[in-house]
Amino acid sequence: MSEKDKNTQDEKQSSSIDFQHYIKKVDELIDQSPIRNIFDEIDKFFHKHGVFSSIGIDMIENGDELVIQASLPGVSKEQIYMDIEGSILTIGLKNDTTQEIQNDQMDYSYKKYSYSQSQRIVKLPFPINATTASAIYENGMLVIKGTKLPEYQKQIFLDK
Repeated sequence: MSEKDKNTQDEKQSSSIDFQHYIKKVDELIDQSPIRNIFDEIDKFFHKHGVFSSIGIDMIENGDELVIQASLPGVSKEQIYMDIEGSILTIGLKNDTTQEIQNDQMDYSYKKYSYSQSQRIVKLPFPINATTASAIYENGMLVIKGTKLPEYQKQIFLDK
């Protein structure tokens, strides 16, 4: 091996070690307590527990009918929206509130706006007929019923 090849190989190995050292230092910095706490808080913000972060779904196939049950406690009927396209069902929740605070004695007023949205996209075992499907919401339980669409061709066959 020539001297030039040895130098090139040494440089590559040295830069690889420098890069690995750099990555190790960045990992150590992120794992330090003050920075880790920031990342934990960000995770908590995006993974809040409650109705608007998760929608529980149960599916029951009964012959040609599919029954989908979604548990939505504490949600009003106006907050729910649904969409179906083929065998993809979307169940979503929207909460949009406006509150106006007025204090005539102190001569000020302000409005507070709040908006939150959550949705669950579910792959159904087969497409259901959206025109004949029905949905009922009672006591925190959304029940969607739909019938199977006639079989549709999924494959394309070659002509001889």
